[in-house]
Amino acid sequence: MIPAVRRTILTLIALAVGAALLVWQVQLVGVDRISSGLRTIGWGFLAILLLSFLRFLARSIAWTTLIGQRVPLMRAVAATISGDALGNVTPLSLLVSEPTKAMYLDSGTGSSRSLAALTAENFFYSVSVGIYVTLGTAAMLRTFPLPGEIHFAGITALVLMAGVLVAAAWTAWQKPSLASTILSGLPFRRLTAIVDRVRDFEVQTYGSAGRQGGRLVVVFLCEATFHLLSFLEAWLTIWLITDLSAPLFALVLDTFNRIVNIVAKMIPFRIGVDQVTSESVAVAIGLAPAIGTTVSLIRTGRMAVWAAVGLALLTKRGLRRGA
Repeated sequence: MIPAVRRTILTLIALAVGAALLVWQVQLVGVDRISSGLRTIGWGFLAILLLSFLRFLARSIAWTTLIGQRVPLMRAVAATISGDALGNVTPLSLLVSEPTKAMYLDSGTGSSRSLAALTAENFFYSVSVGIYVTLGTAAMLRTFPLPGEIHFAGITALVLMAGVLVAAAWTAWQKPSLASTILSGLPFRRLTAIVDRVRDFEVQTYGSAGRQGGRLVVVFLCEATFHLLSFLEAWLTIWLITDLSAPLFALVLDTFNRIVNIVAKMIPFRIGVDQVTSESVAVAIGLAPAIGTTVSLIRTGRMAVWAAVGLALLTKRGLRRGA
């Protein structure tokens, strides 16, 4: 079967499964409850979009810092939005989003250096996700009386994140060439010429705290800022819906959203899976029915807006190159 056809079929199957879950979840909690929650957001959705834009900005700064050369920041932000758009609308996720970002940036540094820096940034981001999810899950397990399945999911998340952090420590120690290894395994002759350049840059980046300590501090601050902004988005969304300031609830829901992002990456927009898990966790920690589903739908709406922006940016850039 032609790869493009296979990808299309996978995307349609994933969407069908997600849509079925979404319809089931909406019927379960009630359309009226969800509609009421969505109406309370109003112009607050613009604030949610602003916080999510600042998250794109934070990771773009981390990425360009690792490149180590002058790169137009707003072009890097546009590249990040565009790559994430493709990753969210297809089941290929990181396999398509990260190369797209590097090719979109296409600065004087060359796409090989951009891709290697992006791989390094994803490494540091994964470490920060492991820490963030560990903290949020531990807070949930310690604070709330949970049903068995949610408690088990929390323990599983802790084990999973412990594995991520151990793997990250091993990666920093071994300094493996992740991006170049992946590229060398792809069946494209054009990539052969840049693999060595990518590998050289990776060796310089991983475990380079001694020589590039200042840069790595900026990267870690950017990753921490990303998670803080994500938490603020969850807190703001809950506050707009319920008129309740609930930072611990926001932390727990945001934490489980990260886990869904990892587990359900193949489903475009994590549609359906996000709604079901958010509702289950929200009810388990004491929020009223439909709040978790409403929060997740607003998150899906935010993702859809940025996906539309990203695809428009990709189209515009393609037209410019063709001109």
